[in-house]
Amino acid sequence: MKILFQVCIVVAIVAGYFLIDFNSLYNSFRGEGEFTLQNKECSLKESPCSVQLPDGTQFELEIFPKDIPLMKPLTFKLKSSNKELTDLKLRIYATNMMMGTFELTFINNGNGEYSTNGVLPTCPVGGMKWNADVELSKFNKIVGARYQFETDF
Repeated sequence: MKILFQVCIVVAIVAGYFLIDFNSLYNSFRGEGEFTLQNKECSLKESPCSVQLPDGTQFELEIFPKDIPLMKPLTFKLKSSNKELTDLKLRIYATNMMMGTFELTFINNGNGEYSTNGVLPTCPVGGMKWNADVELSKFNKIVGARYQFETDF
């Protein structure tokens, strides 16, 4: 009887691993985010774009190379007025088609400068619209800056 109980526990754990969407579960606990949008006139394909959060923290994001190619390495550089940020994330996702969510962790380069690298997937439809969220966790909520950009084929 004891062995049957142990087997049932193992089966339940394995089934839970394959049947539960832990990413959705995690996102439901972390709360909604409050994001400040970049100025609509600013284009990350032309220059860095700035966002000021309600608490006064300023972010400036720049992407290299400027044409933002798909399936090629990209460098994301962030400058912040707060020079002591830790566990700073960049979450990138398409808004006009489900292309997955890409979470990149910024490296603190010192003096309020941060960087990370990543690759965006290609899409045969083209004309993808993306959000890049710089996220700061504040207790039980997330605040941050939202940058928007487009990619070609």
